[in-house]
Amino acid sequence: MLQERSTQAAAALFSARELLRCDAVTEAFLAGLKRAPSEAFFALAAMLRGTSPAEAIAAHLPFDPSAMLYDAALLQRIETLKANGTEVALVPDLPAPWSRAIAAYLGIKTDATGTSLPEVAPAAATPNTFAANHSNGLKLVFKALRIHQWPKNALVFLPLFLSHRFLELGPAFASLIAFFAIGFAASTIYVVNDLMDAGADRRHPSKRNRPFASGALPARYGFLLLAFSLASAIGLCMLLPPMFAVVLLTYVGVNLVYTTYLKRKLLVDVLALAGSYTLRILAGNAATGIELSFWLLAFSIFMFFSLALVKRYVEMDTIGAAQPNEKRVMGRGYRYVDLEMLSQMGVASAFAAVLVLALYVERSGTTGLYTRPELIWLICPIVLYVVSRIWFLAKRGEMKDDPVAFILNDWRSHLMGAIVAVIMIAASW
Repeated sequence: MLQERSTQAAAALFSARELLRCDAVTEAFLAGLKRAPSEAFFALAAMLRGTSPAEAIAAHLPFDPSAMLYDAALLQRIETLKANGTEVALVPDLPAPWSRAIAAYLGIKTDATGTSLPEVAPAAATPNTFAANHSNGLKLVFKALRIHQWPKNALVFLPLFLSHRFLELGPAFASLIAFFAIGFAASTIYVVNDLMDAGADRRHPSKRNRPFASGALPARYGFLLLAFSLASAIGLCMLLPPMFAVVLLTYVGVNLVYTTYLKRKLLVDVLALAGSYTLRILAGNAATGIELSFWLLAFSIFMFFSLALVKRYVEMDTIGAAQPNEKRVMGRGYRYVDLEMLSQMGVASAFAAVLVLALYVERSGTTGLYTRPELIWLICPIVLYVVSRIWFLAKRGEMKDDPVAFILNDWRSHLMGAIVAVIMIAASW
């Protein structure tokens, strides 16, 4: 809440709580959990002894004021007052370490006496962001769960379609259950990632619009979403063979390790991303029992490795760098000088995927699945076109940070996919 008073020395008071537009307690705990897991245990123990969550977290975990979300209008007001020579102070209505850190970050003083200052009339409070968006609560929940990313999980249907068994009710139903199970598991990972990275996402030009990073959805609601998505994934998993549970647990484990550790490691991060896509195909195999082709797995590894490199390339190229050798993306293991190497590796990996596809065509006549396997050769130039175009757009700066999402929303990619489907049908009949 903004407070101002007019005396011989003009001064203005701002409430620390009103300046923040995020769930500071939850976010501070999650950020601290990521940076100092052992200290988070002591913070929880203090809460169990009756200490307030804010005080317990402030006493044991680090606090980064730059990672918090602030009211833009109030920040602008502070800058205007400072420019006019008005003394600005912060009322410490949060734990003292947090208040001091926020005041230092904003370049203002901390008023230790707070309410003992002369009485002043408060300005109108800025409406709460979540309350203002509460009518769109379901939309925010879908966005936080990233339901729009679920089409990626259609990879679980590949074993079904490539084996030409999509008309069999049992395998088709199992693949559908697997699709939703992986969807809820992926949503669990997305929520964990967004909660843990809310502070870093606020510094990113596009990720700052995510529900938790933007403050549209308070971080504490993330725990409810986690419980819902995790319970849904487990419930669906119980309807499928035990091997599917093994693959799903591997998928969740790989992605959790990626979120908390691997994404900061050079090349290991893109290998983990490529592996997570291939695990979706393995999940389709585990759900239906349909045997996978060596060629499909080899093609997927090379193709998704290339797309993972595109994702990292675009993410790095989006963030500017003053020096060629400095780290481009906070928390990543890459530097600006690595961009050219990433693009070379990505293009080479894409071409290797096409080579695998060509070798598969050479041997597809022996599988008995295709009456005219020579038609599958036509798919090779189509795949070359799609992946080459993706890399051209990435180099031009016209690609978003997720190439798979780009493919799902690009009409040219849809057209190429439809042509591939027609070719596959023609080769089979």
